[in-house]
Amino acid sequence: MLHELPTEIALYIASYLPLQSLRNISLVSRAWHGLITGNVQAVYRKAAILHRFVPHTDLQADSSGQKPDTKKIDWLQLCQRRLQIERGWRGKAPSVARELNSTGKFVHRIKVDQKEKFVMTTRHHGGLSVTDYDTDRVLWTTTHVTDYAHCEYDHGYIILNRHDDSKEVWRYARDFQDSEIPEVFKPDESMINASNEAAQRHASPTNHGHFRPWALLHMPEPTRAFRFSYPTLLSAGANYAYLWDVPTSRPVETISNIQAPNQDGTLGTLCYVEVNDQYAFFCGSNQLRIFARGGGALVYHLCMKDLQRITWDVLPDNSDVLCPSSLFQPQRLHEAYHVSSTSPSTFVAAHVSTSGKDIAVLTASGIFIWIPGFERLFHREVTLSDIATFLNFSASRSDVRDTSVYLALGESNEKAAIATRKGLFVVSLDPEISKLTAEAPRRPGLSVCRIAKYDDSRYLSSISCLQMTDTGLFFNWYPSLEPSRPSQPARRMMVIPPLHHGHLPVPIQIMPPPQPQPQHTNQVHAPVQIVSAVGLEGQSDHLPGLDPIESSDDEIGEDVVPDPPSPIIVDEAGPPPLVETYEEEEEEIDGGNLVVDEDTDDSEMEEAEDETIDDFQFGGDGEWLSCHCEFLV
Repeated sequence: MLHELPTEIALYIASYLPLQSLRNISLVSRAWHGLITGNVQAVYRKAAILHRFVPHTDLQADSSGQKPDTKKIDWLQLCQRRLQIERGWRGKAPSVARELNSTGKFVHRIKVDQKEKFVMTTRHHGGLSVTDYDTDRVLWTTTHVTDYAHCEYDHGYIILNRHDDSKEVWRYARDFQDSEIPEVFKPDESMINASNEAAQRHASPTNHGHFRPWALLHMPEPTRAFRFSYPTLLSAGANYAYLWDVPTSRPVETISNIQAPNQDGTLGTLCYVEVNDQYAFFCGSNQLRIFARGGGALVYHLCMKDLQRITWDVLPDNSDVLCPSSLFQPQRLHEAYHVSSTSPSTFVAAHVSTSGKDIAVLTASGIFIWIPGFERLFHREVTLSDIATFLNFSASRSDVRDTSVYLALGESNEKAAIATRKGLFVVSLDPEISKLTAEAPRRPGLSVCRIAKYDDSRYLSSISCLQMTDTGLFFNWYPSLEPSRPSQPARRMMVIPPLHHGHLPVPIQIMPPPQPQPQHTNQVHAPVQIVSAVGLEGQSDHLPGLDPIESSDDEIGEDVVPDPPSPIIVDEAGPPPLVETYEEEEEEIDGGNLVVDEDTDDSEMEEAEDETIDDFQFGGDGEWLSCHCEFLV
């Protein structure tokens, strides 16, 4: 039958087939096998688009000829690698933890540049460091940054708070010349002197990881929380939110009366803020509010009483372990009805997806809400119960203590990482990707994995930052938790290293396993972020042409930063508010930076689902360790 079709039509049909189907038809039909092997680049480029392995922006640039490098991509290998990564997130591949020591002790905030392969950290006692997370080598440092500084990063711009209600903007040194610095809100002398000192201390012909001052933005009033999503900085005060265009250093909009009372009351104490090109999001102790940009109209609000009582409880799965050497353990989701708790809860964090269509929300009581296509709520096309999925990470709705610690949302992989007092979890959010690259999950269409070994509530409660990249996680952890490690006086950063997307043909290296806290805010104090784990499947059947690649061993919100909680206290009230807070003296905590690396050495791929390998990176406060996990492809 196939021989009767023109090649163009046959390839068009193949473009709608998931990778597993491409494998199957190649195995049962010589004609299809010949068609696929004879058009490998075309077939697997279409497969990469179908599986959303390539960002939409990259596809647009590729089609317009703006990114000639994409034409050199080995699409078959890309599909193999990305499929392995997706499977790895689900606990189906070996993984290990790696420690980043060069980030220093008492890490407070963490930001990651996956393209440049470095991590930026601030500390309790002040300072900013940039560290190469592959080599664990310091690239650039400055002591100029204030204590407990919250930091935002996007497109090469770092934004930090100061005690005088201003925001410092530093920019990646490779990206600009001094003549391009805007004439308004120029850096002050202290920033320039600090930059010159750092440049002398870390002289480099390439300036890799180096930053220079770009602007000093003066806020009209003291602000509680700030969030940067290129090119917009949102900084919110008691009742007003100020939006700036960072590349030009100019204020572009003010949203007034964010606390204005409605039929359900006021916003309440500001905990976290989020922004994209269309909306500004505010998490308060009473409501979650969404304002439209370009006018500041309140388009939607959500109260705790509006949350449905039927949730999916996240419970341990006692079935056979898919991959004993993986740090990521699949969890069981059980639909249950809960009587409303008498103890109040708050909205502690919200993150909008890169597409701008979906939003993830976390409450202090441990309820994670995934709302795809949230704009439909504005026009009452649907109700919240129609489109939202509620995951309950709390053992009991009646538990008076706050459960949530931190929330992070993946950059483009439809994953969320959640830290609670009970554990670290990764949620795979997109059921369509699940159907294409993994077994289709049962209702409610989401799947959850828990990161093993990191389950001590004392240390979970003290996580002050969690970052999630497309292929990795970064969070802080106490090294004294490891039985083979001596106790140390500070906290460092844990890292699960990400895959090197910039060099797809290069196999991912995985570190061998080492031998034997709710604070989600974008305040100026230390926020808590949740870390996700990555896993990998290993089965015998592999996709046609997708031969396994041999491998070798080798962030709630960033907007609000509360003071880091003591890792020794187990029953704290909950994570600090997700708002921009001001620096205060805090007790130093012993710990270290721990890195978690996930390794995957499957010589053969038994199934397409088994070819997934992922990297994760963690970063943290104090003597927390930096942890790095990655998967081999």
